[in-house]
Amino acid sequence: MGRGDESAVPGAPRVVGKTAVLGANVVDETVVLCAGEVRSVQTLHVPGACLSPGVQEVREAGRAYFAWLDRLARPFLRVLCSPCGAVAARLCGVTLLSFRAPEILEGSGRVAIRFPIAAGLLVRRGMQDRGELRLELHADRLVMAVEGYHPALVGPGSSGLRRWLYERTQAAVHRRVAARYLNEWLGRLTARRSPE
Repeated sequence: MGRGDESAVPGAPRVVGKTAVLGANVVDETVVLCAGEVRSVQTLHVPGACLSPGVQEVREAGRAYFAWLDRLARPFLRVLCSPCGAVAARLCGVTLLSFRAPEILEGSGRVAIRFPIAAGLLVRRGMQDRGELRLELHADRLVMAVEGYHPALVGPGSSGLRRWLYERTQAAVHRRVAARYLNEWLGRLTARRSPE
């Protein structure tokens, strides 16, 4: 299926950012389903590395991601974290995205931290409390994934203009931010392992 193709099969994927390399070994796979659900996965492959998937490392990565995002986007965007781990990304006092407290997932040779998407202006009306932002640590790669998310700009019956806007704004920003953060995370992990 080529870029821009529309599928006549309900629920069939429409490729937004077909597999692409974002630099420094980060691979992007972004798909928008006909129903407007997004799956966006950025993977940083670390050839020859032997990372140690651990709960503490992904907890730190989750906290560090939102702190890093807050520093990166100030003064325009503020990222607020509650003591329980819930997060809200706010622009001029308006919540763009909020996440419930994170959950740790273990298994299949990886450890992940999952932030369930709660609500916000960027979430399609009626689709709150669906989807997640997830950071995964594998022995040979780092992954940032957004799955099950329903952005306000796309949905069933949304115009080509709205999809175009989503692809070139929110999806494009997410891909760039994810690639930068995955490289930042790798830098912290390798610095911690390096002998002094």
